[in-house]
This record gives sequence, C-alpha cells and structure tokens, in this order.
Amino acid sequence: MFLGAACLLSFCGFFISSYSISGSTNPCQQDPCKGGSSCVSLHNEHFCLCSEGYYYNASTCNKGKIFPGKITVKVSETSDLEHENSMAYENLYIQVTTFFQTTFANSDYGQTVILKVTISPSARYGMRAGDQSVEVEIVNIFTETTAENENSISNAIDQAIKSNPADFTGYTRQDRCDYYGCKKQSDQDDCPSGLLCECKEGLERPNPQIPLCVALSPACPDTCNAENKRQCLVRSSRNAECVCLSGYKEDNNKICQPCPFGYSGVDCKDQFQLILTIVGTIAGILILGMVIAFIAIRSKNKNKNVEEQNLIENDFQNVKLQETGFSNLGAGSIFPKIKVNQPHNPYVVQGGIPRPDY
Repeated sequence: MFLGAACLLSFCGFFISSYSISGSTNPCQQDPCKGGSSCVSLHNEHFCLCSEGYYYNASTCNKGKIFPGKITVKVSETSDLEHENSMAYENLYIQVTTFFQTTFANSDYGQTVILKVTISPSARYGMRAGDQSVEVEIVNIFTETTAENENSISNAIDQAIKSNPADFTGYTRQDRCDYYGCKKQSDQDDCPSGLLCECKEGLERPNPQIPLCVALSPACPDTCNAENKRQCLVRSSRNAECVCLSGYKEDNNKICQPCPFGYSGVDCKDQFQLILTIVGTIAGILILGMVIAFIAIRSKNKNKNVEEQNLIENDFQNVKLQETGFSNLGAGSIFPKIKVNQPHNPYVVQGGIPRPDY
C-alpha cells in the first residue's frame, strides 16, 4: 500500500510521524496533532503528519534531511497489511519505527516515514508463520544540519540488521534524486532540496510547494473529440494516444473514415459482421435449395400417385369386364335390357277413350 503517496494527495504532502497510544475508538477525535500537522488513525493509535521533508517532534513540524530506502521485514501475518487501520499494519509500523529509533538513538534522528508495504506472492499465498517477508519502503528524516550521509546511514542499518536477523533481512538505500524524481546535474549532485531540483522528463510538481515530481495524467490534443470521430486512449501512466472511434479507421490523409462493409470495432479489425453476412448468405442458399428440392420431390410423388391410381382403376375395369362382359361399370344394372313388342289392344283408342254407341 502507498501510505506516503496517499498522504501526499489527501493531506497536501503530509507524512507519518511518531505514534502514541489512544484508548478511543477514533484516536484522532481529540485532535492531538499540533504545529500544522495532521492526524491519521490506525487501529488503536494515531500519527501526526507533517509536510514532506519535515518531521514531527515536540508538537512541531521541523525541517529535516531525508534518506530514502527499502527494508525487508519478517512478519507473522500478511492478511491485513494492505489496510492501515488493521492491527497487522499497526504492528508492522511499530516494529519498523522502533527498529530505526533504536538504531539511531545516539544521533540527530527525527523520525521514520513508511511510504509503501509490498507483500511478495510467496508470502501472500502461504508460507510458514514467522517466515513471511514484506518489503517496506521508508524515508528516515534527520535534522536539517545533520552530518550523516547515505553511506553512514546505510552502514548503521546494515549493522543493526545483523543484530536482528530474526526480524529483518536486508536494506537497500535509494538515491535521493530518484526519490524526488529529479535530474542529477552532476555525479556529486545528491538533490538536497526537492523544491530546487529539475524534474525528470515526463514528471511535474503538482504544486510548487511540493518537492516531489510525479507523473501527471497524459492528455490528448483538443482535436481528439467525437466531432472528428476520435477518442483518447490512455495506454500507460505516461502515454496517451488519439485514435479513431470504434467503427472508423484512419486513411492516408489522417482522417477517420467509416469501416468497409462487414468490418467494425477499433481500427476496423473486427470481422464479425462480415462473417455473419457470409454465414447468413450460405444458410439462405442452403434453405432455398432445400425448399426447391422438397417441392420437386413432392410434385414428382404426386404425378406418380396419379399414374398408380389410373393403373389401379384400369386393372379394376378389366377384372369387371372379364366377370360380366360389360365395360361400362356405371351404366346401371349388369343385366341386359330386352325390348318386348306388346299386342294391339282394340279397346285402346289412340287419342282418348272410346265413346259408347247408343
């Protein structure tokens, strides 16, 4: 976790100072920090924060000289070290600050600032208790007029680690110019003041009163907007690129043009629409072919059925003809009609009934 960086952003450059015990659930409720410092709560303790390069002592923020570095610490638990309000982090803070207070007890030491705690993957996912190591980035602050230098500080820490091998395993010092983010003007330049040094390329001071040079958010030109079919992509903390919107591609004249048919996405690299169109066309052709084949087969079967029906009827008529001698099955009775000549009845007068003759 970045505690120093968080203080820089939240408290305008304030850093951790010495701790004190508090029984309150909110250790900062009584406003214990004075002299322009700010209070930050941990688990049961509070810390007074001074601006970067200053240390808190006797209710006052005092200007000092910094010595940044990194120390490796053995801890028994790493589960809550990312949270500064946890008991695990509070124990780590006490362990580290007590170590440096003891190491520099006879010098003009001011205080130790914890900037960052890094948990290694092996420690995070299961080593034996007591053998888990974390790296703690710190800044030791001495009085402004101290005679100490990087070599004397490093030698004293190395000797103290040899006396405490069960708790600490190594220390690496950091160049002061790198810590401030400044350029070295010469090999002898150790950047004694972060406010006076020149920031490295790509770094700036967010405020003239803050000695640290930080990477500001990258930006694109004003022409990178939706009107020009463009958008700004931040690919890293120091790199921003103005590219065409999704569905557009830059032509030879640096103008964003719509993607060709079937293409989409950033820089027209997505061929999903084209693939979908091809698959849809092929599926349509297959379905149409199946419909045509179905109609042809059905028509063929229908003609075949008609022919079969006609053959059946012809066969049936032939059978009846053989049995009866008649081919017209629908003419009526199968018996032949006989014409009978009846004798003339003299009593029947054609045209009416005969009258009596009397």
